[in-house]
Amino acid sequence: MLSEDFEVAAAVTDGSEALDAVRAVAPDLIVLDINMPRLGGLQTMLALTEAGSEIPVVFLSMFDEEEMIDAAFRSGGRGYVNKSHASRHLRSALEHVRDGRVFAPSLTSLLRLNSGSGAGHAMQLYGDPSFLDGLAALFDGALQRGDAACVIGTPEIREGLSMRLRDRGWDVQGLVRYRAVDTADALSRFMRDGLPDATVLADIAAELEGYRRGVTDGSRRLTLFGNMAERLIVAGNHDAAVALENIWSAVTHDLPFFTVCGYHASCFRQNDTNLWSSVCAQHDAFTQTGDAS
Repeated sequence: MLSEDFEVAAAVTDGSEALDAVRAVAPDLIVLDINMPRLGGLQTMLALTEAGSEIPVVFLSMFDEEEMIDAAFRSGGRGYVNKSHASRHLRSALEHVRDGRVFAPSLTSLLRLNSGSGAGHAMQLYGDPSFLDGLAALFDGALQRGDAACVIGTPEIREGLSMRLRDRGWDVQGLVRYRAVDTADALSRFMRDGLPDATVLADIAAELEGYRRGVTDGSRRLTLFGNMAERLIVAGNHDAAVALENIWSAVTHDLPFFTVCGYHASCFRQNDTNLWSSVCAQHDAFTQTGDAS
């Protein structure tokens, strides 16, 4: 599965052998199962940490329970892939972790990882409208913990998300902690001569920070989803998409915002790898739905 893109330096069958192999070959990346004989994956991760290892670890496991995924990240893992998605996600996970990003199996996993007060800037790759189910779970979790929430999306995204949140018991039409903005309206506000205006984006970030403070007790975050950069790529304005991501990271760096940027996989299928790597580089975490490749 990995041999076309990676050199597999060693393959072992249990955690004790893994520790020996790490000392012997000093790999750039480690893939750990959780349920292994003699020494399980979490215990192996602990032993690696105690030995001073800084080699990034991706967990590959049959377990998909939230508690196990959270435990894997708490132990120091940088990625988590369910075995049922290994053929589509493992290579991607290793590439993102190699480049310094977290790879999570879902948006809700990312939300739990970003439970503190610092900023987070994540990217979601999706392939069909079923990603709205995961997006609804993200906003459901954010609203349950008291966050302010904002979605900047096309009518299809906003309406589909509203319907799914209603099914989860949220009347978003009358909820002050939930704001919905049309993608085209947002773009028209800050785009100038084909590029995003950094000053206007800073003003928008300040407005959203005021909104967050006004509708929460001040200690909660703003959970934000947007697909504006995706729309710029669809329109052929790749430079503007990368610039938008870069500016948004800068103006929200010190704000308690958890931003998720949605991209349809088709944005990158017909374009050069520079666009893909440039967009990914603007994010610190990544997730993709099972159908996206």
